[in-house]
Amino acid sequence: MRTTIVLLGVLAACGDDTKATGDASAIDAVADTGPGGPDAGFDIPLETWTWLDVPGMVCGNGSPTGIAVNPSTKSQKLVIMFEGGGACWEAAACYGIVIPVTASHLDGFNAATFAQVRPQIFDSSFLFQRTDPTSVFGDATWVFVPYCTGDIHSGTRDNVYEALGQQRTMHHRGGNNVDAMLEVVKHYPASEVFAMGISAGGFGVQLNWDRIAAAFPSVTTHAFADGSQMVPIESARYGTMNASWAARFPAGCNDCNHHFDNVAALWRAAPPPHGGRLGLIDSLQDGTLSVFFGYDAAGMKVQSQIIGNAMTGTQAAFMVDDNSHTRLAQPATQTSTGVVLRPWVEAWANGTAAFVTVGP
Repeated sequence: MRTTIVLLGVLAACGDDTKATGDASAIDAVADTGPGGPDAGFDIPLETWTWLDVPGMVCGNGSPTGIAVNPSTKSQKLVIMFEGGGACWEAAACYGIVIPVTASHLDGFNAATFAQVRPQIFDSSFLFQRTDPTSVFGDATWVFVPYCTGDIHSGTRDNVYEALGQQRTMHHRGGNNVDAMLEVVKHYPASEVFAMGISAGGFGVQLNWDRIAAAFPSVTTHAFADGSQMVPIESARYGTMNASWAARFPAGCNDCNHHFDNVAALWRAAPPPHGGRLGLIDSLQDGTLSVFFGYDAAGMKVQSQIIGNAMTGTQAAFMVDDNSHTRLAQPATQTSTGVVLRPWVEAWANGTAAFVTVGP
């Protein structure tokens, strides 16, 4: 029997019922009990959250981190959620010099942090309701991956910044954290993989789609991003990002270290092996991305609409013409033509005909 694996990236997650264990050895190296067994292939309690430290995963300050797992045997689905929350690539933004820190959890992420953020994504989401038979992932096993490196899950470098006269090291190791997480979960049997992300998590999903696919080489992988349209970034700004992070790009991505939008172009032309559906919630005038990437509202709209309109076939965009950043937590959102977000997302998950580019 094979198990569906769903990977998601989100802004935040939570719960004071989270239990802490030692490390990721709590997950069977081979899921010997199988998805229908007593622990869904995990040596942890069912349908409650357990925090697992994962060797090799670190936050910006160098402290260790891990993943949270909530297993179920009610279906063959597994959800892995990538958290989002800003980014930083200069000392001022990473350390709050003159301006506030612009990336989340750089000072660490553990079980207590997860307990603070979980309600925002899991508990209130239509996707993750255990007792609601209409909840598309309500019967799944869930894994949460924190975001605490400021590098949209792409970094491979410890960068030394000059901060108020001091040399301070920021561990931009988000890409390496993805590798460590996949080493833990890749042994879990799967029939299908869904990768989904919100904000920085959505960029992380798109930047790592090939690595997710490689971890599960015999199954189909799907991807979803909310508020993560890969528009062009001004060259000097983008160059500083890549220099600070040593950002990692999908294999075969031509000149992606100079052109961020080439990642989207790559997946349109050649999804990863066994790549499936790619969905995008695209707020055309996204005010948050405009600030980070250096656009005014009009410029952001032009570039966002180019990305959305190019998505056809197994790739589709849900476009709304406003300056909101993310929409997945607002399932009643409608396009100007009356298409409602929740059934559109469910069409992505289920592969039904309603999954087509819509809006604005």
